[in-house]
Amino acid sequence: MGNFTGMSPHLGPGSLIVFEGLDRSGKSTQIQRLSALDWAAPGPRFTHMPSGMTDLTSSIYSLTENRQINSPLARQLLHIACHAENIGPITHARARHGLFLDRWWWSTVAYGWYGSGLAGSGLDKSVFFGLIDSVWAAHEADVVFLFMTPHENDRLNRDEVRGGYTALAGEHKDVTIPVPPGSREETTDFILASLRYRKLLA
Repeated sequence: MGNFTGMSPHLGPGSLIVFEGLDRSGKSTQIQRLSALDWAAPGPRFTHMPSGMTDLTSSIYSLTENRQINSPLARQLLHIACHAENIGPITHARARHGLFLDRWWWSTVAYGWYGSGLAGSGLDKSVFFGLIDSVWAAHEADVVFLFMTPHENDRLNRDEVRGGYTALAGEHKDVTIPVPPGSREETTDFILASLRYRKLLA
């Protein structure tokens, strides 16, 4: 696999690597490919938000995906609750192993605040973003790989969502790495090379 053929990459404990972006753009595929590498011990942990690392949050996420929820705010509050419930396991996994996170609070903002109309609903922005900050204050990402090229159409990938991600990337330029279009293999190599360039991978 690129420059990493025959090697056992090592992600330092304490690292937080985030994959964010549009639905069906390859985030989960890359998580699967990276998790299959022969990592040097202690290997990194991989998880998805908001399903997370607990039975409770997995069940809540299943409900949000399979039951009708009429209130966009209710959906996002359930997601934020899952985030809060997972902060303990995330802190533990990050400290001991380093962590790859498939979706972060950026999804709450892009799909919730921008994409579902909460921005124009009369909800106080400081209240909504304050909830997010209260959950994630202790966890800044080392890097956010931003996937913006879907491989399939998805009705949730509206212009408002794209605009939300563009705004977030602009506000966090120092940690954002846009992922260029490419094959699965090329994308994996790009991610590994980017992590090595930023000295997050040995």
